[in-house]
Amino acid sequence: MEEKNKSTKKIITGKIIAMATIPTIIAGVVFYNIYNKKEKFEGTGISGYIVGNGIAPNLTDEEIQALLNKQVDESRVAFSINTEPVFKGKKGNIMFANPRYSAHDIDLTVTLDGKEIIKTAKISPDQYIEEISLLDKPLKAGNYNAIGNVKAYNRETGKVVGEVAVEIVITAK
Repeated sequence: MEEKNKSTKKIITGKIIAMATIPTIIAGVVFYNIYNKKEKFEGTGISGYIVGNGIAPNLTDEEIQALLNKQVDESRVAFSINTEPVFKGKKGNIMFANPRYSAHDIDLTVTLDGKEIIKTAKISPDQYIEEISLLDKPLKAGNYNAIGNVKAYNRETGKVVGEVAVEIVITAK
């Protein structure tokens, strides 16, 4: 009878260990996958989105022809941006463009008083972002001096190859 109790205790102990081990393994796999995804994602949120491919729509015929004539220069970070965007509520017109002659993918982060207020996804050459949203709540009416940080990435490796700071004056209405 005592051997039967020992055998039953071993079975119960084995079940308890299995019940504790399996969730631990599952949790480990889940956390590993979440960690790897966070490592590949840059920023806490994205507020810009791609609204078009090709040359930005606000250019004149002469500006378009000049862009078409340019050659790719891998030593430069090429972009264009509206440095005086106007926001109504959370939305504003940033017109952030990666010209077709660019050799890099680029993204934009805008900070105001040290706080990130705008973050775009990477855009490839010949893409642009016209409208953008603030990451947080709308700004109170007024003018704000912010810093835009444009990063350029190697298109094959995804590594940062250059970075440029741009002064931006945001008008909130």
